[in-house]
This record gives sequence, structure tokens and C-alpha cells, in this order.
Amino acid sequence: MNYRTLNRDYTAQDIEAWFEGYKRHITHVVVAHTHHRPYVASTNTGRFKHVNPASYLSTKLAETSMSTRYALNCLSRLLYPSHTNRAKRNSHRFKPFSFVTIEGAKETTDKAQTIHINIALGNLPKVLTTDDIETLFRHVWHEKAKQKNDVKVLDYHGGNWVGYSLKEAQKQPSRAWNTDSIWDVSNCWIPHSALNAD
Repeated sequence: MNYRTLNRDYTAQDIEAWFEGYKRHITHVVVAHTHHRPYVASTNTGRFKHVNPASYLSTKLAETSMSTRYALNCLSRLLYPSHTNRAKRNSHRFKPFSFVTIEGAKETTDKAQTIHINIALGNLPKVLTTDDIETLFRHVWHEKAKQKNDVKVLDYHGGNWVGYSLKEAQKQPSRAWNTDSIWDVSNCWIPHSALNAD
């Protein structure tokens, strides 16, 4: 048995099938933009004249993932203001469900395009409205993680959110699961105790 058999390359369809098992736990979706513009990797002028586009994009993708982790950790603390360590101490019960993808980390001639994240969230305190969640996430994304103030949070009513968030992986299958994959597995979280209690 070879390594490839044990660790096969996952496709957008595999990820979507996995997501379907948790879809009923999603209450909100987030789209948040970074300051990272892939266009600069394609210009090959000025201070970017000697930039390797693939290396630049890989670095910005990693930075986006780190910013996302930091923002999600900050959000977890803000969800329970009188118990800021609750999500850390009992993460399988209080940490939010999160499914994260990162889009836009590819060469482009579109100057306006940014690398951005898509997050499906669940296991949030029921007292929070969508506006509350957007205010909190905007704070952790813009003020704490120092990313763009371009954040949108919506109620999730089903639909093909995961298909939307994996559209780049559907067009370019090799990006679904590799070193620079669209699915940001390290920032996904399933709070099993909370979900099993539903």
C-alpha cells in the first residue's frame, strides 16, 4: 500500500459531501476580505519586479490562514464576555463550529480582487443577532487581525454555501486539497459535545 492510497487527494465534491453531514448546525456565514491583492504578484514591476508569483501567493495564503485563526480565537472569547476562557477550556462545547475556505490566492489581472475568507459558523449563543455577530467579527477581523473592514455576515438558511465557497476548487481541482488548498482545514472546528446535544 503506498502513501497516495492512504492519503488521497480530496476533491471539492468530497469536501462538500463531508460538509453535508454538518450543514444543519450552521446558523451564519461570513465573507471577510484581506488587504492581500493577488494582482501585485502578476505585475512584475516596481518593488514586485523580482517577486515569484507562486511564492508570493503561498505566503499571503499562509498569512490569511494565521489571521483567520487569530480572529476566530478572539471571537470565541467575545462570545461569552463574563467567561472569556469558556471556549478555550471546554472547546467541544462552547467553541463555534467553523468551516473555512480561502479564495482569491491565484494570479489575476483584476486589480480589485483580494484574498478573502468564507466561513460557515454554528454553535453561537442564541442571544446574538446576525448584526451582533457581524459587529463582533468585524471587530476581530479589522481591529484585532488588522485586515480590511470589508466583512459581511448573513443568516444561513441552507442552500449551496459550500459549493459557493469551493467554486475555485471546482474550477481547479488540484487546489481543493494541497499545500495551498482552498479548504483551510486547520481553522475548521467541530464542537462535538455541543452538536451531539442538539
